Amino acid sequence: MADISVVTNEEYYSGSWQDIQEIIRVLNIGEGKMARVTQPMVNNYQEMVDRDIDAILQDTYQTPIRAFNQVVQGSIGGTTAVPGWAFSGTKAINSGDSSVTISGQAWSSVPDSIIVSVVKPAGGFNLYAAVREETVTTDGFVADLSASTPDPGYSISFFVSKMASTTPVVVGATRRVFPGDVRRAARYWTAGQLLIAEFQQLEANITEQATQMVSDARMQVYAFSRPNHRIPGQRRKSNISRTMPPNLQPSAFPERPS
Repeated sequence: MADISVVTNEEYYSGSWQDIQEIIRVLNIGEGKMARVTQPMVNNYQEMVDRDIDAILQDTYQTPIRAFNQVVQGSIGGTTAVPGWAFSGTKAINSGDSSVTISGQAWSSVPDSIIVSVVKPAGGFNLYAAVREETVTTDGFVADLSASTPDPGYSISFFVSKMASTTPVVVGATRRVFPGDVRRAARYWTAGQLLIAEFQQLEANITEQATQMVSDARMQVYAFSRPNHRIPGQRRKSNISRTMPPNLQPSAFPERPS
């Protein structure tokens, strides 16, 4: 069973149930009690905490909080063959031209080799052509002539090719992740709420720690709604009061959630 919210069809804000389990394990509640921490139990509290977070932030952000994409670069997983290709063609040269532009070719890749030659009319002068290397693209190239064409009837022939090669295959993944501050608050809120509700016979200091975890997490989430905070990748709702003069501003945000 995946750690997916039945409401949003996304991961829980707090991540996987093992992440919650590790936080609880640090508090050293004993392996016997740890055995009771199962995935369905944790998922239930993760769902409740996620909706509580949405309730606090819904006046400031478009909820539920959205995951945003992050490309995780992987490793080289072998190579794949890239086939070579060849193409030939001709183009007429206008009288008086000293260069020829070949364009509109749409080759699949930049060619490795270009061979050009000038075809002269009967009785014409010999002309030569040289390709400008900096002009070679998948669209074509520019070739300079040894002299301007004296008469019509000249043309340029070209042969373009690309050698077969191999290219590395990079194995990577695109993961959907939640903002780190939301994820951290959700994890500690979920862990603390689970301890308080499911384990009644814990040592006093552990119960106090769990209660403090929930309180601190709620205050942190509440602080996200302040005008000086932005949750990455989220749409913030309009708050016209920030543009009003001080005497028309609403009362200041309380330090703690009600």
